[in-house]
Amino acid sequence: MHVTEINKLGKQLELYTYADYIGKGFPIILPKGAKLINLIRNYVESEEAKYGYEVVRTPNVSRAEIYKIEDRLDLGKKEMFIIKSNDEEEEKREENSIVLRPYSAPFHCCVYKTKQRSYKNLPIKLSETSTVYRNERDIKGISKTRQITLSDASIFVIPEQLESAIRESLELQQSFISKLGLDVKYYVATWNDNKKEDYIGQIDEWNNATIAMKNVLNSLNIPFEENKKAKMYGPSIQIFYEEKEFSSMQIDFEIVHRFDLTYVDKDNEEKYPIYIHRTSVGSYENLLGILIEKYQGEFPLWIAPIQVIIITESDEYEPFAKEIEEKMLKEGIRVQVDYSDTNVQNKEYKAVDQKIPYIVMIGKNEFENKKIKVRAKDYVGKIMDSQNLIEEVLNCQAKC
Repeated sequence: MHVTEINKLGKQLELYTYADYIGKGFPIILPKGAKLINLIRNYVESEEAKYGYEVVRTPNVSRAEIYKIEDRLDLGKKEMFIIKSNDEEEEKREENSIVLRPYSAPFHCCVYKTKQRSYKNLPIKLSETSTVYRNERDIKGISKTRQITLSDASIFVIPEQLESAIRESLELQQSFISKLGLDVKYYVATWNDNKKEDYIGQIDEWNNATIAMKNVLNSLNIPFEENKKAKMYGPSIQIFYEEKEFSSMQIDFEIVHRFDLTYVDKDNEEKYPIYIHRTSVGSYENLLGILIEKYQGEFPLWIAPIQVIIITESDEYEPFAKEIEEKMLKEGIRVQVDYSDTNVQNKEYKAVDQKIPYIVMIGKNEFENKKIKVRAKDYVGKIMDSQNLIEEVLNCQAKC
């Protein structure tokens, strides 16, 4: 599906929009799009909590010095938004510039460094729904933006925990992929044997990590391909939906040394942990584009921004509609009454156009008999009691 078609459908469904005076790559997520994203975000965060992740919040802006410590300031300048200081003396020192955060890893390292760690404390698992900013050149609608919301996670492990940490992360990612109904491909990104001098870390570190990744993928019966597209600081597992990267799991052999992150082992010696960075569902903006493409707007009921719309043929039936709306809201159903000043045919057409799963019609007969007429994917014009629809929606949502 072409970017233009995704954007057209995103506008039709009232999920997001753009404005020239805001700028390319900065979409405005509208209420329905925000609701869909928040539903997935809440699910992701609740599932991560079950795996022992602790939520952190870190700054969207910082001094450039944090990236200098990481030794990524020069490498990352092209993708960073850097704000110069107004103080002439401060501006002489590059590390005093203010940077809009391009990624969260160094901040999570600062969280780790707040106290001395023991091998008994590890693994340490941190999660954050973080907003990052990257000066992307190849903007692709909602799929590649300059303000990016990530389902971020950082995991610090001792070497003996590496394989189990990879397994747990993959199982968690797989649960999200299955819940969203996506078909994905897996790649193990390793180094190019002809350019070993370009990579950071020891050969045995790379080999152990790569073997651990392959072992876990094989044990979980996940087909994968190998490529030579590893980043300089470690191998990774890349997860793709069609040609779009969905999420990843990246090992970084360098960052723990740059920030001097250590733990005390059982022999009372200081050692460096292994750092794993992963995303649960990648970028929420990219995910929104993937879901639009996958479902053509007919989203699974559990993430449908509006599950039920109620349409009345006359204003005099609106109190009855309001009564049904309140009953549904109390059951946690996302429902709205269409109070717009237009005829019933236009209201129904708009609801169909926006692919709302359940369209409830209330005309004279329904009002007099205290019933509703329902249009859904599997039927049209079904007469029922409002309580029957509530039970159907709740049962359907539970099965999603």
